[in-house]
Amino acid sequence: MPFFLFGVFAGLILSASVLVIFVVNPIESVLCLVLTFISAAMLIFLLQIEFIPLVLIVVYVGAIAVLFLFIVMMLNIKLTSKSEDFFKYLPFGTFVASIFIITVFMGLGNVFSMPVVEPKTFFQEANWFLMFDDISNVEVLGKVLYTEFFVFFLIGGIILLVAMVGAISLTLKCI
Repeated sequence: MPFFLFGVFAGLILSASVLVIFVVNPIESVLCLVLTFISAAMLIFLLQIEFIPLVLIVVYVGAIAVLFLFIVMMLNIKLTSKSEDFFKYLPFGTFVASIFIITVFMGLGNVFSMPVVEPKTFFQEANWFLMFDDISNVEVLGKVLYTEFFVFFLIGGIILLVAMVGAISLTLKCI
């Protein structure tokens, strides 16, 4: 069953990402982008990781895609034909895509030829699987984040607070 679901979601990702490019209506293109994000989150759910796809859905679908949708609706973009511009940029797009594909295959060739080396990291002392075996990934992440990495979590929160105050002060007209 997971292989069937993988095929369904991978097919949805491929078809929706192609539709993002080729759909004429920009609102439908953003909706296809939302479908792509949700299908990618479902693929990560198949790996039995709960937190990352939830963050992906909240951040990308809930914030970025909705922002794109509102911008497209507010700008009132006139529908134009994409067929005129498609062949104009086809040689350059083919060149960039071929360089990307060659680079990916060269990187994969290097990965498969590398010897497997046991990494020596800072976190080897604690066996996290034995400590948190009976609870979910989100609970493990919460326990580790609020105990071991509490200072880093606070620093990240302060950085986000400063960024939010800066964005609010930039949007205000009074100086």
